[in-house]
Amino acid sequence: MIRIKERMKECRVVEISEDARFIGVERGFLVVKSGGMEIGRIELDSIAAVICTASYATVGTSAISKLAEYRVPLVICDRKTKVPTSAAIPLAAHWRQGDVMEAQAGCSLPKKKSAWRSVVRAKLSQQAQVLKYFGRGAESELLSNLADKVKSGDPENLEGRGASAYWRALMGENFRRDREAGDENILFNYGYAILRACAIRSVCAAGLHPSLGMHHCSAGNAHRLADDIMEPFRCFVDIRAREICDGGDIWLTKDNKKKLCGVLSERYFRKDKITSVSQMLADAATELAKYYLEECESFQVDIVRSRHLKGIGNET
Repeated sequence: MIRIKERMKECRVVEISEDARFIGVERGFLVVKSGGMEIGRIELDSIAAVICTASYATVGTSAISKLAEYRVPLVICDRKTKVPTSAAIPLAAHWRQGDVMEAQAGCSLPKKKSAWRSVVRAKLSQQAQVLKYFGRGAESELLSNLADKVKSGDPENLEGRGASAYWRALMGENFRRDREAGDENILFNYGYAILRACAIRSVCAAGLHPSLGMHHCSAGNAHRLADDIMEPFRCFVDIRAREICDGGDIWLTKDNKKKLCGVLSERYFRKDKITSVSQMLADAATELAKYYLEECESFQVDIVRSRHLKGIGNET
């Protein structure tokens, strides 16, 4: 057993799933009430994101303001599919935000394509490690080979080719990744919603604008950069969702939600250091900001090797 002496700030996700809840703030705490009675509170500085999946809830303007002050995104999800539909994010979160955003907006297309190549290579490499972790060696090698062949901008769409092989190997021949489906997909939808909220927070904290993506370009997507930067980290949700499915329970129960929310706090060995998933996202966003500012020559995303894919608890 490994005991980690270095304590890290717990990264917690608050979900509002029941109707008629009121969310406010009081002396550094986020407070949730029902029928005028307090039913829970949590320190603002320990919250990674607030996810609302209820049909109706009331969020006080003071709560929205405080969440922004603490760089905590408020994400609204579709009640059925758990897919994020909107988010409230902080407008100012970094002392060099003006410089970073100016550099981001002025980034050349070749430079964006180079960054996207790094994201796709990291995603395919990490997916390969996940398949190796689950004993799918042949498919893992296939994805590793694809990762080595990715060119600037991924013109051959190796990301898409890899995804097809990845999902078949991870979840079976009959599985189809569908955001609207009510089967195992809902576990991935929920986990990705949590991950996306953390990515939005990391992007804003680094002084970047979430709408200015390096690859995603949907006109209706206000968080394109968050979607770009989270790609290599989806695998950590995939591991947890697959393990839940292996247990025979594919429903989004309270216990399964807790397991998926816990992904952000899971810690792994990466480059001989113990790092949480939320910190990996923050590091990636910070490195991207440096890349835009030309403080580094290239943008790279470090991956976790298969032998280290077993998450480490806070105390074991």
